[in-house]
Amino acid sequence: MDQNILEKTIQGALGKELPYFEKGRPQESINHYLKENPHRPASVLVCLSCPEIVQKLEDIEILYTVRTDTMSSHKGQISFPGGKQDEGESINDCALRETFEEVGIKRNDVTIIGSMPLYPSLISRFFITPVIAYFKKPFDLKNIKANPGEVHEVFRAPISELIKKEGVVKTEREFQGIPYPLYEFFYKEHRIWGITAHLTFNLLRRLDILE
Repeated sequence: MDQNILEKTIQGALGKELPYFEKGRPQESINHYLKENPHRPASVLVCLSCPEIVQKLEDIEILYTVRTDTMSSHKGQISFPGGKQDEGESINDCALRETFEEVGIKRNDVTIIGSMPLYPSLISRFFITPVIAYFKKPFDLKNIKANPGEVHEVFRAPISELIKKEGVVKTEREFQGIPYPLYEFFYKEHRIWGITAHLTFNLLRRLDILE
């Protein structure tokens, strides 16, 4: 598929009504928790790396970062570049600024397609907006300029590898009486879990790649 078709396909996927949590008690519990615990706005950049000709969506790669062990939170975990919004800053500008600060990817290196719904981070109390973008042209990871204080490693994972039967695991967890799903993806030596895995899972469901 060409670039225009790819963009329209992803835009259509982002427009689907596909909640992160099951309706009923889990969602009701989360709604109650959010009313009692104010959350701050944040955004992350989910950056897709596409071959010049995309035969199928599984050919796309997703960019991830590995946080350093010196970070104050989520040490050594895999994440998307991003962070909290500055006052008066838009969702897109926040994701692009944080991405440049963390890994040196410039805003003119990528095209923003759209965004997924707000994701409530119950523990850190952020409302996270995943901004979806793709590289305008093939991007060599050798050009990454990782911030050594925040990023230990940057890698890309092909969707085709993430969705292998042995590559994705779903379990159930509970936080302050609130049940929620915990997803894990395994790619080479990397374990992608937590919010990053939940956002990945939701995106792949939107693209009709996972059920």
